[in-house]
Amino acid sequence: MAKKGQAAARAPVMTDAAVKARTGKDWDYWFTALDKAGAAKRDHKAIVKILYTKLNVGPWWGQMIAVSYERARGIRAVNQRRSGEFAVNISRTVDVKLSTLFAAATAGRAKWFPKGSFEATSVTKDKYWRGKWKKDGRLEIGFLARGPGKSQITVQSNKLPDAAAVEAERASWKKALEKLSTSIGNAA
Repeated sequence: MAKKGQAAARAPVMTDAAVKARTGKDWDYWFTALDKAGAAKRDHKAIVKILYTKLNVGPWWGQMIAVSYERARGIRAVNQRRSGEFAVNISRTVDVKLSTLFAAATAGRAKWFPKGSFEATSVTKDKYWRGKWKKDGRLEIGFLARGPGKSQITVQSNKLPDAAAVEAERASWKKALEKLSTSIGNAA
């Protein structure tokens, strides 16, 4: 649920035709059914439970419908987690082997990281790098092979206070991933 007032109402991430093709019902049906069940006054977990137990929706579609409902009713903003905190993901695919990307990212942090204190708390070679970020945040940096000579880095910045912080963090990490990519010989 939103901590600082209500979020602006948003359209669902999927079209009526797409949700109907997969669930047999359109958004109007789902939102009306949830309204009748009192979902607007419940938390995310309770909304998913209504969808699962009363409306016979499976777990994946239950999450999709619940988040779209929360956004449409102004209960949750885009990039907002059910805790009320915000998070943002930024990724970049580069033309280097996974081991090269991982080594460049972890050993050469000073060359590409945005400003802010980072304290690594866990690392698994060629898979992930996690830690404390700035004052109260968390970073999860994942690495994935994307085929011969290609790999991807994904940065997730968690525990952001609001939507403005999401956009500032997105811009900062987008520039940082561009620096990293350039430092290992990849052009934009």
